[in-house]
Amino acid sequence: MNKHRPGGQPPRSQKRKDASFQSAALLVAASLLAPNYSYAKDDTDLAAEVERLKKELAASKQENEQLKKSVATTAAEPAVAPAAEVAPVVAAPLAEAIPSKPEFVAEAPKALGEIVVNSRRKEEKLQDVPLPISVVGGEVTKRDNIVSVHEITQKVPNLLFTASNSRQTSIAIRGLGKNASDEARDPSVGVQVDNVPIIWPGSAYTNFVDLDHIELLRGPQGTLQGKNANLGLLNIVTKAPSWKSQYYVEGFAGNRDSLQGKASATGAVIDGLLAYRGSFYIDKRDGFVDNLDGPVTIGKLKETTRLGGRLQLLFTPTEKLSAKIILDRASSTNSQIADYNVIDPVKFTTGELRATSWSTRLARDHFNQNGKTFRAVSGDPRKVQFDDIRGSRADQQGVSGEINYDLPGHKLTSISAYRYGMFEPHNDGDRSPFAISEIAGGTVEARQWSQELRLTSLEPGFGFIDYQVGALGLRTNNDVTSQTAYGADAGAFNASNAAYSRLNATAIGRQLMRDSLDGLLATTLNNPTVTSLSAFGQADLHITDKATLTLGIRDTWEDRSNTTQKYYSTPHDLTLANYKGATAKNISDAISIRGNGISGGILGNQYGKIDRQGFDENSQNWLVNPNYKFTKDLMVYFSVAGGEKAGAALFDANGKAENAKSEKVLDFELGLKSSWFNRSLFVNLNLYDTLVADYQARLTVADATTNSGFRTKTGNVGEIEMQGVELETTWIPLEGLSTFLNGAFNHAVYTDFANAPCVPEDNNSKPCNFTGKTIPNAPQFTVNFGADYRKPLGFYGLDGIVFLNNSYRSGANMNSDLSQYGWQKAYHITDGGIGVASHNGKYNLSLIARNIFDTRFVTNVGSMSGTSTVSGVQGEARYFGVNFRSNF
Repeated sequence: MNKHRPGGQPPRSQKRKDASFQSAALLVAASLLAPNYSYAKDDTDLAAEVERLKKELAASKQENEQLKKSVATTAAEPAVAPAAEVAPVVAAPLAEAIPSKPEFVAEAPKALGEIVVNSRRKEEKLQDVPLPISVVGGEVTKRDNIVSVHEITQKVPNLLFTASNSRQTSIAIRGLGKNASDEARDPSVGVQVDNVPIIWPGSAYTNFVDLDHIELLRGPQGTLQGKNANLGLLNIVTKAPSWKSQYYVEGFAGNRDSLQGKASATGAVIDGLLAYRGSFYIDKRDGFVDNLDGPVTIGKLKETTRLGGRLQLLFTPTEKLSAKIILDRASSTNSQIADYNVIDPVKFTTGELRATSWSTRLARDHFNQNGKTFRAVSGDPRKVQFDDIRGSRADQQGVSGEINYDLPGHKLTSISAYRYGMFEPHNDGDRSPFAISEIAGGTVEARQWSQELRLTSLEPGFGFIDYQVGALGLRTNNDVTSQTAYGADAGAFNASNAAYSRLNATAIGRQLMRDSLDGLLATTLNNPTVTSLSAFGQADLHITDKATLTLGIRDTWEDRSNTTQKYYSTPHDLTLANYKGATAKNISDAISIRGNGISGGILGNQYGKIDRQGFDENSQNWLVNPNYKFTKDLMVYFSVAGGEKAGAALFDANGKAENAKSEKVLDFELGLKSSWFNRSLFVNLNLYDTLVADYQARLTVADATTNSGFRTKTGNVGEIEMQGVELETTWIPLEGLSTFLNGAFNHAVYTDFANAPCVPEDNNSKPCNFTGKTIPNAPQFTVNFGADYRKPLGFYGLDGIVFLNNSYRSGANMNSDLSQYGWQKAYHITDGGIGVASHNGKYNLSLIARNIFDTRFVTNVGSMSGTSTVSGVQGEARYFGVNFRSNF
């Protein structure tokens, strides 16, 4: 027996058989991950995984025989069994202890009592965690073909996701947390992938495959590990390397020319010393939005084209020391943002006609088509009109190293990571078939470095205290280049009514109107940076066998700074000398369209590079969390927690510093976790009351330099309160049938917001009082429910399988300004599938459909202005296809 071998090894014949598979997998992964890397992180508790594998090695022949019998018994039992009392194992279960023959178990959703989480310092049952946590298991992600954060929202309550592209990505919990397109501000909802905190939200705009499970933790986070987050954490855990060779392949083909492929492989490279895991995916699907005026070769918009891979190496030189390195890379390309025109009102709510709007500008004779006034397509989410289609590209990559070392009574963990993300957009910014805004968007290069240390107790201190202490150093550096390139029709579109009438009257005037903006490139640079140092600690005080008190504290120091610059280039110098026959008024009108670089026109105020400005500050997170287990089937908990999100170093339109203050949260949770009817029914209930002070958002402030005397800025809302209840249940009413129901009632309102921007349709630049109004993007009711049924067919060892899920959202205003045009009515999204699978879980062939009834809905609504319509971000349309997957 090799004392350095954490788990049972396959016989030599099996190793020779698997060698070619391992070599091929490593070669593919290495070629995929080759480009410039730095560091990323891992989330599976390595020490726990290694320790588990070590224990498997210690099993005797007698135990192995018992396990074999257990496997044989399992094959004769229903695919979905009631939750057992023994804590389940997350990674490869019984089969790893039996090297002679790989064994697999049928895929089926786990009951809540079977789910294991590791978002705290150790693996533990979900039902034993005294906090509101939702989990989506790896079985469900494979069965339902879940690969994106948007698809996760249909499985857990009170989670919302919006993304037109990487930069327009945001995640909200209980209606709050959306702040896309602002790299100077941290997200209020954190994301962590394999132990690496993901700071740039665009990194969540990707596929997540080879998943072990996904956890959603609600409430302030940060006293235990990682980066602090005010409203919650989405913790994504991929599968870890295994010493036993295993392979997985999956393919999906369907309508909209859908094509998905996934593959993974794991096993030993050097017995007992080095193991690997490699995974790869490709995801391609045509769009569902018709572009009526685009090139015929482009096809429909809102398509998906993604490619990625991950390579993990687990090194165990001694029984006490283990190290894991993860390299990952992902890329995606999309044609562009395809937001549609919801409406462009003719009048304000006062009844006054809108003198200039997107529609009235395009009604000018410059835009006539075949002698007729241009008529725009509006109100249909599946139809747009873009003249310029160019690909937008997103890439991300990273590398992480996690080292675990066993000390007497403790475990020391070090996690070093680097991540790089890039997004390069090419959007047609005017949503029309004309050459107005040819390229619009912000190119981002996001870099982050992190180093985390943790010391975890393995034995209770003083006989009753489990604890973990640690520190995190984090550095982010984001380069943001926002550019707009104007085309030949931009001058005619952006001119005032008076300037257009005068310039359009003569040939030289029309030339000046064209040249005022044609070829103009306006650029704004920003470089927000953050240096963050924090120390944290959390302890469980086991007062009695049934009563535990959890206490946590975190202190974070941050230095945040930013710099900015605005400039432009143009091929046309608007002077009388260059335009013979033009009048001084013609030149003046053309300059009024462009602006003089000091004020007015498209350019506004241009300025050189502004000296870096910023601030440093301390913030605290804390947690008090008592719980009591009345019986093995009933636990009650309470928590009160405080959190703080750092302020932001920002600038106004003139390049002057205009920073936002920090955001503070006070959160109360009261819940119970229970099981009934011999643990066939699990019911978890959570009540919450969350107060958010100084929430970072847009507000209206006085400004004597503007014509109206007011302007909008990013600042701090007085207070928001979210109150509600969340329910999660799983029930196994009969053999082979498992059901789930989760839902939430959420009452989220502004309790102090007297200086909100008024809705654009009111034509009021003064502050409006939104106190008492429901916050945007906060449906009052969310409900997800579904069922999974498996039944042996009686031949060839096959099971028939069928599943159906439904996700419901009540009506909500999806516009950040609460415009009346931002209302999304209540809707359902239904997914389902039917197929056959081998009873041992090795093969599965299914027909899967997403959004079966092709429900049309929006995930965000943009505000109208004098040059744009109300716009909507479309939710994913129906797609379906055949899915095959196999373990071997």
